[in-house]
Parts: sequence; C-alpha cells; structure tokens
Amino acid sequence: MVLRPVMPLVEYVVNYDYISDVLCINKKKPELHCNGKCYLGKELAKSSSEDSKSKNPAQKIIDCYIPVEISVVKTVGQRLLSGLTFTHTTDYSYLYLKHIFRPPIV
Repeated sequence: MVLRPVMPLVEYVVNYDYISDVLCINKKKPELHCNGKCYLGKELAKSSSEDSKSKNPAQKIIDCYIPVEISVVKTVGQRLLSGLTFTHTTDYSYLYLKHIFRPPIV
C-alpha cells in the first residue's frame, strides 16, 4: 500500500491534541517541546519495519519514487510568519521573440 508510510503522519495531525496530551512520553518534561513527536517517531519506525518485511524489492522502488505532499501540517514558526507578506517585483523583462512579432509596415 502506497499510503502506509503516510498514515502515522495523518494520524498525528488529526489527533494532535490527544497524542500530545495523553500519549506523549515526554509530557512531564515540557522543556523538550516534544508534543507527541516521540509517539510519531515510534509509529513511523513501526510502519517502516512492517513495510520492509512485507514488500518485495520492486514495490520498495515504486514507493521511493512516488512524491507525497502534506500541506495541512503547519508548525508554530509557519503560523507566526503567516501574517507577514513579502512582495517581489521584477523590474527587468525581456521579450524573446520581439524580432518576430513586429507591427505591419504600411
């Protein structure tokens, strides 16, 4: 299954509050800022070990080349920077086909 490695990440994002409050091993050490990442690491390790046992070599190669995007996950740093806007202006432009597209000569 292609989505098997992604499932622990999706579960972490969906159940973030429950995992960080209940299942986190380091909740007694707030200076670590773990927020359930220890649980996520265990689940990812378990998922990868199950995948390596159950797959044939061809399936492993196919899974390596399938891009996976998770755009829902936002970190605290991204939340802080979301209010800032940066503008980029391009003052230089070049028309590559200028010599071809000329107005007709009357």
